[in-house]
Amino acid sequence: MAVSIRCPCCRGSGSIPLTGIYAQTLALLRRCHGEVTAASLARQDGCKATAMNNRLAALERFGLATSRRFGRLRLFRPARQEV
Repeated sequence: MAVSIRCPCCRGSGSIPLTGIYAQTLALLRRCHGEVTAASLARQDGCKATAMNNRLAALERFGLATSRRFGRLRLFRPARQEV
């Protein structure tokens, strides 16, 4: 017997709308050209670097941002969106 579970957030659709602070963070990331660190975005937004890093990590989990290591830094950029 197969058991199916519907996600309470997306109600089984597989996607949820991006709202609030995550939408603002993604818009800020898209305005920057190239790769950027969480600290530099935090200076632009006026929040702490740790908070911005957590937001960007969440966007990466959602598949909306990508990152790579460059020495001690983690550089973020928006993920390519298929048209």
